[in-house]
Parts: sequence; structure tokens; C-alpha cells
Amino acid sequence: MGAPVGLQAAGVAAVLLLGEIAPFGVIDRPREHAAGVPYFLRVDLRNRVPALALYELVDGEYHPLAAVAGAGFVMRQPFEFSVDLADLLDEEVPERSG
Repeated sequence: MGAPVGLQAAGVAAVLLLGEIAPFGVIDRPREHAAGVPYFLRVDLRNRVPALALYELVDGEYHPLAAVAGAGFVMRQPFEFSVDLADLLDEEVPERSG
């Protein structure tokens, strides 16, 4: 049985950004997947406080570019992207007063 019609596998050399959603625990994926993927984005949903961290591959090691917990996340590299981290939770977030 072949691949579904219209889908093609891409080699890691074609990948610009690798992402991981970590709902329960964090494995050191950047180190495991440092096979030339220029950027790595981790979404961490532990402890009901969503956090995002963006890393860039430099000389074979991932270095942090941007990170935020519990607020809005904005990145400019490798492309522009923003998200309200509260939207990542599947529950209502109470409004802040004052």
C-alpha cells in the first residue's frame, strides 16, 4: 500500500522549522533532532501555563531566540508568527480585572 494520493515525504533538508507540543513532559528534542533543521519551536502545556520557546540551530547546537509563558508569543524568524497562548488551552481563561 502506497502513500495517500497527493502526499509526499520530504527529507529533513527540506524542513525549516520543527515543532513539538509537550503536554506532559519535555524530552530534549532539539538535541535529538539537530539533523540540520534550522529552527525548533517547543509548545509546553504543562502546569496549565502555556509556554513557547523558539530555538535556532547554530554550529550544531540549538540556542534560544524567543520564549514566553502565559502571554502572547511573537516570532520574526524564520517567518512572522504570533499566537495568544491562552488560545492553546481547551478551557475558558478568566478575564483579568482592573
